[in-house]
Amino acid sequence: MVIVSMRLEKLRQVDLNLLIIFAVIAEEKSVTKASARLLLSQPAVSRALQRARSTFQDDLVIRSSSGFELTLRGRKILQELEQVLPRIEGLVVPSVFDPKRERSNFRISGPDNVCMALLPQLCRRYATERYNVNFDFLPWQAEVVELVESGKLDLILHIDDGLLPSHLSSEKLYREDWICAVARQSKVGDRLTLKQYLAAEHLTVTTLPSVQNIPDKQLAALGAKRRSSVRMPYFGAALSCLPGTELVLTLTNGMRQMVERNSTVRLVEAPRELRPFHFLMVWHPRLTADARHTWLRETLRQAVHPGATSRS
Repeated sequence: MVIVSMRLEKLRQVDLNLLIIFAVIAEEKSVTKASARLLLSQPAVSRALQRARSTFQDDLVIRSSSGFELTLRGRKILQELEQVLPRIEGLVVPSVFDPKRERSNFRISGPDNVCMALLPQLCRRYATERYNVNFDFLPWQAEVVELVESGKLDLILHIDDGLLPSHLSSEKLYREDWICAVARQSKVGDRLTLKQYLAAEHLTVTTLPSVQNIPDKQLAALGAKRRSSVRMPYFGAALSCLPGTELVLTLTNGMRQMVERNSTVRLVEAPRELRPFHFLMVWHPRLTADARHTWLRETLRQAVHPGATSRS
């Protein structure tokens, strides 16, 4: 490691403030002007200059007719500081990500229903030449939490089912309600009671094969179970399977516009027993203060609430 190879004992003796004070004296060519700029007394600046001279074993600056003049070693140190100090400042001052100037790639994953709710707004705003950001939405899979842990995903969009590891950071993004869709010519009415819902044949969407979906969990809590002969992982594909059948598809309200724009299907009010839930954005806490990730989270908030005031 680089730190191991450094002369740590010598570096520990160096006061970073001395470097800053020396750099200002060198620029101003005057202790008086430097003290005013640094908001320090002249004696304090003079003492700091003496300590810097002792540290570097060189006069660093000498008096001349035009004020202070750098020695050769002082000039070399100043040239190095002009490169180093801005980098140090970048370490201690929080940075702000500018998507129009900085290129970045964000890796996100979520079920297709949340993607359908968020992606149109992201595309309208950021899929232009003015921005240098890429959004890679990766397929939803059982290992998404592990991918967040390993840094292969920057953020996931997850339901608030209480199954996420407690050490991950999360924030409620928006609330989802349940709606149902049927074929345009279906005999199903405009509203389903729980009894009618349980008597119907369902087309079920399960985003992960080994995980029970939310409607089935909520029905199980009531001691009920719906009938389903077809199961698939995608809401969009399931919607296209409804025409010509009496199947009922339960989906989230974020897909309402997709149903309304489709002349072959229609909306049906879901049973009141199917309770709403929240989608969360979830990330690893090591990214919480990262400027890029802060911008990403704010961007997703804006995608959900386009007119909301930015938190940043």
